[in-house]
Amino acid sequence: MKIRKILILLLLILGNVGSAQSINEFIVKGLKDNDISKKLPPLDTLIARAKAHSPFLKVTLNEQQYRDGVVSFEQRAWLQYINLEAGYNYGVFDNLSNSQIAGDPQSQALFSTEQSRYQVGVSLRLPLSAIINRRANILSKKGEAKKARFETEVAEMELAQKVVSMYNDLLKIHRMFFISSSIVDNFRVQSLRAEKDFANGTINVTEYTRLQQMMNQATMNYELLRSDFVAAVMALRGISGYDFEI
Repeated sequence: MKIRKILILLLLILGNVGSAQSINEFIVKGLKDNDISKKLPPLDTLIARAKAHSPFLKVTLNEQQYRDGVVSFEQRAWLQYINLEAGYNYGVFDNLSNSQIAGDPQSQALFSTEQSRYQVGVSLRLPLSAIINRRANILSKKGEAKKARFETEVAEMELAQKVVSMYNDLLKIHRMFFISSSIVDNFRVQSLRAEKDFANGTINVTEYTRLQQMMNQATMNYELLRSDFVAAVMALRGISGYDFEI
């Protein structure tokens, strides 16, 4: 709304200038020669830089990775109910003879041997609740991971739209700033001529005052647009993290 009001005011000022046609031609040529879009990085580059620079996107991406990790953990949760035990003993042990191993009931002799013994055992204790709730838990965690991915996509889309909007605002403000600068330059010439005409008595004090007021108004609009232009450049640099030169 602010820019729109300034544009209307600038057009009204142009309408009160006798050489408006020549000024318009100058402005058209000047805008073509000073096309700021040629000095700006490509819009795709600014969007990509903004995505890599955005702290909020980094948070959403980390959240997405965390949710994916939770899904993997839930899928392997049943492994916590498996116990693996191993043992090692060394010493002298009483062993059965070959006859006893073969099942000879008459053989009662044992023989002792110095040896190492290893023991390995596996046990599984799986609660019924873990079996019943496993599928539901996995689906729930997958849903949360999917939600995190969608949140990241939404954040990327909103950021891209914001960069596009700020890029277009910068182009628009630059055009307004250039037009305002051209009008101020023209009024400087008009002001010098008015001073001479007033001194020579060609124009009265009312006309001279009117021209000076228009000059002051144009200068004020120029300063406002210059401030807006600088702010637009800084804003686009800030969101993209790209220190481009203008």
